[in-house]
Amino acid sequence: MYSLAQPGFLALGAVLLLPGLLRYRRVWQYSNARLLRNAGQRDLLSICLNAVTWIALGLLLIGLAKPLKGLEHVQEHLEARDVLLTLDLSLSMEGFLDWDGKDMPPTKLELIRDAALEFVRQHEHDRLGLIVFGDDAFGVWPLSIDRHILERRLERLDSLLPPALRGTHVAKAVERSLDHFDEMQQSDSKILMLLTDGLDSIAPEVADRLVRRLEQHRIKLYVLGMQLSESTSIVTLARQVEGGYYNINNAEELAQALRDIDEQEASSITINRATESRDLYPYFVLPGLILLLMSSVVRSAWVWDV
Repeated sequence: MYSLAQPGFLALGAVLLLPGLLRYRRVWQYSNARLLRNAGQRDLLSICLNAVTWIALGLLLIGLAKPLKGLEHVQEHLEARDVLLTLDLSLSMEGFLDWDGKDMPPTKLELIRDAALEFVRQHEHDRLGLIVFGDDAFGVWPLSIDRHILERRLERLDSLLPPALRGTHVAKAVERSLDHFDEMQQSDSKILMLLTDGLDSIAPEVADRLVRRLEQHRIKLYVLGMQLSESTSIVTLARQVEGGYYNINNAEELAQALRDIDEQEASSITINRATESRDLYPYFVLPGLILLLMSSVVRSAWVWDV
């Protein structure tokens, strides 16, 4: 879509220049009869120069009117998934997986931060969201294809929760994640990735409610547990629904788990985008100035020759 930010300049210019454009010279005047020999040639040159001058003035007027391109609403159909990353920020995530006491390895929190960042950077068309949890769960970024802000939030992952709230409440994390899917879902392929080392127990009635909601909305739950016991409540929950459980003991296993999840089938979603406006006046002003300069140079040389 094209528009003019200052259309008044175009109207004013047309009013001022139109009389000159309509004026027609019927007679050439010469001071010397010898000049008549090149009259036809000079008449053609004059017409060309006048045309170039008027084109230059027209381009400058359009430039002053400040033409804009943009403000378009574009609808795209993409093959993609809704993937919600739900990350444990409890204090226990500051610990290590396999540490031999010599070289200091990355903490579990650093591992999931780096893995989540790599996952986000590889999924341009998937709608990705982020929820963090400790004693409670908090939405950090909604399901969206805007990866840049999500990356910045992940880079600051260790500062998103104050120490006072860094306990573990896995049930609240799953509940909050399901609520977000209810609010924002678009794709038929919905994936909830829960990364935790929490041993929090989930009451049987709560677990049953979570299973019903996961099945009702066809959400695949993948639990990536940092050295969790097979009898942990969240592991048992993950085995009751579509998805899976991955026992993570090192960075390689975490990367492999993400690759396995990545193989899930995508589905079609519709995304509406509004493009930003862009100034087009340089494309008119610069050629107009060049043409006007050329016309002036040729006229000066012509007069000098005469």
